[in-house]
Amino acid sequence: MSDIQRERTEPEDARALAEYRARQAAGLTDTVPHDEVRARLGLERR
Repeated sequence: MSDIQRERTEPEDARALAEYRARQAAGLTDTVPHDEVRARLGLERR
C-alpha cells in the first residue's frame, strides 16, 4: 500500500471504528459466534 493510500485509509478506518464503538455503546450491535457464522454460511469447520 502506498503512503497516499495509507493516509486515505487510516482516517476511514478510524471513523468506521468510532461509529462501530458508538453503536456498540448504545447497545445497537449484535454479535454472532464464529462457529455460528460458519454454520450459517454452510462452511466446514477446519
